[in-house]
Amino acid sequence: MNSKTQRILAQKLSEMDGNERRTLYKQAAKVKKHTRSKNGKPDSLDEIVLGLLEQEEAIVSSDGPTSTGTVVWVGRKTCRVDSDECALNGHRVAVGDSVAVAEDRVQGILPRKTLLSRPDPGNPNAELPIAANIDLVVIVVSAMSPPLHVRIIDRYLIAIERSGAQAALVVNKLDLLEAAERAEELSKLSAYRDVGIPIILASAESREGISALRELVCGKLCAFVGHSGVGKSSLLNALDPGLAELTGAVSEGYGRGRHTTTWSSLHELEAGTRIIDTPGIRSLGLGELTAQELKWHFPEFDEARCKFSDCTHTHEPGCGVKASVGRRIRPDRYDTYLRLLSC
Repeated sequence: MNSKTQRILAQKLSEMDGNERRTLYKQAAKVKKHTRSKNGKPDSLDEIVLGLLEQEEAIVSSDGPTSTGTVVWVGRKTCRVDSDECALNGHRVAVGDSVAVAEDRVQGILPRKTLLSRPDPGNPNAELPIAANIDLVVIVVSAMSPPLHVRIIDRYLIAIERSGAQAALVVNKLDLLEAAERAEELSKLSAYRDVGIPIILASAESREGISALRELVCGKLCAFVGHSGVGKSSLLNALDPGLAELTGAVSEGYGRGRHTTTWSSLHELEAGTRIIDTPGIRSLGLGELTAQELKWHFPEFDEARCKFSDCTHTHEPGCGVKASVGRRIRPDRYDTYLRLLSC
């Protein structure tokens, strides 16, 4: 942003009423929370505010007409905005973004309500946006093939909470389990049910739980996330067979899918429901969490009533959380906490 643009934006900011400024600063605070430092020097809140205002005003260098639309697909150099293909023009957009477009080029990203991201494999100090402006993120896991692991759920939940969206959990491929196996596998999810995470047991194959899933996502902009092979696209097809997506062949090993979805894409369903289907994602962006920040993402720690306000819950004698592991706190959840703390 050049100095002339900064002066124009600063003037516009001064002309806004108090409520408008407060709303803009609240949005900036959310952006700052999940934005990593650049070259060790993070943007100030004021700089982020001006950036958001620039996006909102859709200040463009082109003299041509500007329109706005929703990003429904993102590729390497282009994206689809509604039904038009546009050059990214250097912008890191996410499916679900509202963008300003001129001459088939993205000119700016309007302020985001929520943003889900993942680590950038090419830059440890950056994150890649996955889905924006989402109301609900549905974590899809499978009862087996691949097997159910709770650690990935814990990581997803923290990233979703930091994104500003709500979370839900769907366990797919329930038809692959016998009745006795169901009870054993699903007991692993009790900690999430206890903290109020909606859980749906489903099978895209037998259509068990599909009605409940349709009700959960109705009227919302949602993102389906999960490892490759858990059946995200199959669930999407079960919700709307008209999409006729290929669910892909299943490979050996755990029977992981061959990434039927290779790019995130937005699908319109009935009743105003929109779902972003994402490729298999191994991890989501957690930013740089301190011990104090991390423990707030484990609400069951509160029930342990640790008497030390600055306790890291790792080595301190008399720690209430450590004493509750195996009772109020599941050992695998505590193990996830320790792993994340050491990252």
